Amino acid sequence: MGAYNYARYVGRAIESALEQDYPSELMEIVVVDDGSTDNTAEVVNDLVASHPGRIKFVQQANGGYIAATNRAMAEAGGELLALLDADDVWLPYKVRRQVELLQARPALGMVFSDMVVVDGEEATVRPSLIGELGELPQRAFARILFQNVATQSSIMIRRSLRELFHPIPAGIPYADWWLTLRAAQVSEIDYVREPLALYREHGANLTGGVSGGAAGVREHRKEVAFQLWALRHLPLDSLTPDELQFVWSGVEEHARAVLSSAGSFFVAPADPDSEGAAIADARVAQADAAREFGDLEAEASLALAALAWDPFRVGARDRFMGAVDRATAALAVPHPLEGSRLFVTLADAEELIADDDMLRSYAEAMGGSELVTLAIDATRLEPDVAAQKLQALTERCGLGEREDIDLLAVVGARDAAQRHRMVSGSRARYRRSENGTDGGPPVFTPASLTTLRGFAQTSSLLGQAAAIAALS
Repeated sequence: MGAYNYARYVGRAIESALEQDYPSELMEIVVVDDGSTDNTAEVVNDLVASHPGRIKFVQQANGGYIAATNRAMAEAGGELLALLDADDVWLPYKVRRQVELLQARPALGMVFSDMVVVDGEEATVRPSLIGELGELPQRAFARILFQNVATQSSIMIRRSLRELFHPIPAGIPYADWWLTLRAAQVSEIDYVREPLALYREHGANLTGGVSGGAAGVREHRKEVAFQLWALRHLPLDSLTPDELQFVWSGVEEHARAVLSSAGSFFVAPADPDSEGAAIADARVAQADAAREFGDLEAEASLALAALAWDPFRVGARDRFMGAVDRATAALAVPHPLEGSRLFVTLADAEELIADDDMLRSYAEAMGGSELVTLAIDATRLEPDVAAQKLQALTERCGLGEREDIDLLAVVGARDAAQRHRMVSGSRARYRRSENGTDGGPPVFTPASLTTLRGFAQTSSLLGQAAAIAALS
């Protein structure tokens, strides 16, 4: 908890944490007084004295609510971190319910809940803060980038994700949105549908209860600023082209809300960045290079980054939308490696056709493997010629009836996008020699094939481990 000049409410907030139906010896309460000028410190010190050993109280010079939140998380030692604003209230079963959910679902990185909206005297204003939120997708990163869904006092997050979210960077205006977004990058997130806390609207909230006018302009500009910061600085390669477009529609929705709150078209939804134009130029150049290389998904994400760095640039939005259309069209074409096994090794058809021993050596080393597919790139040969020659090759090598060797021939001319998908979808190369290797995936030759099986097994296990490493 961070507290600044909330003497009226901070005692009730701390008491709601002390009164949780959760073992007190398993719960640490950290309160940071962010340079209050009222008697907030006196109220907290009284509770510290009356509950010895339960509350860790830290005082610092005023640095703002993000600085106080960062300090509180730095002081906390628990394996689960829960946030509580100094003017909100936890219901008695809040911690227990969320701990039980996190224990039952190891893939969850963060959980939040609905909240009852109350006034300064805790009379109900609305029974639900988030309303009809609906189900969150298993991959929720785009959904969270589009719009915040979690409120600070309802959040519980795993400490194992700490490197991702702490400290909250300078310029980030929302701790709750930041934590939710970072958790959604690497894990599942979910929420308890029933309210587990009270959200207090009292007329002096930093963000809650704000609608139109100058306050609405301020808050919606903060939303735009947060989204632009995320699109500029966070990796976007996990997002599909459709998700990239969806995320940008969220930025535009908040920008329209700025204009609506102002009642004028002559209010800028965001401030220009002094370095934005130059960085946008670099991202556009990278997007152009990615397009030429055939990596249309990278082109779309780089075009979005360029738009985020300079959203006022004429033509930037059209450039991004065009990239999305190209990437979407490319993904609609069947993948050239469709039907392959988990680990794909790519070989050149002409090399194999010219040297039967290459395929015989591969079959001898990889016989019985259920993990690896040898994908044969025959895209430079005429389809009929490729089919005839590869059929003859497999028969000469005695592979026509063997089911333990998985071969996949990619035939027919492919454009740059399809070649990129084929190359990027393979995890290793099989060549006659290592001469002329380009620094891509590891190259195996007939002389080093004995290590390919082990590499494939290790690589696949590491890939599976990486999916859950952030939660381990």
